[in-house]
Amino acid sequence: MLLFILFYILVIPICVLLHEIGHGLGVVSLSKSDVHIYLGKRNKENKENFRIGRFHFHIVWSYVGFADWKGNLNKRQRIAALAGGPVMSLLLVFIFGWIALLVPQGDLRSFFLGATFLNLSMFLFTILPMTYPRWMGSLYGHPSDGLQLLRLLRK
Repeated sequence: MLLFILFYILVIPICVLLHEIGHGLGVVSLSKSDVHIYLGKRNKENKENFRIGRFHFHIVWSYVGFADWKGNLNKRQRIAALAGGPVMSLLLVFIFGWIALLVPQGDLRSFFLGATFLNLSMFLFTILPMTYPRWMGSLYGHPSDGLQLLRLLRK
């Protein structure tokens, strides 16, 4: 039961944060732009908590996140920025899946398998080209990373 509570209180928000950091890595590795990482809504109430280099973190406990960067990125830089989040989620699928294989059967393995499937779901929901439906809450109406990538590649 404790692992279940920890999963919902810590693992989901941390995985969302890591997905957004993946976008940020795409930005800072190929440009001079700063990146603002939001855990929670991207609004004026979500103030900057801290910064690490060109990463500015705006964190409130939440299950949604956003990455925002200033400046005009060229096509290659925008592709890297948009793909960075899904790539990070896919990397987490492999990391948590590998850990799940290493731990003995039981609650801990179930915990890591849950994290594996969470990140696989995040990867799929972000890489599939779609506009998020109403039931996805704060993401409603926003284009997925995959849709933004598809639009960018068609230009």
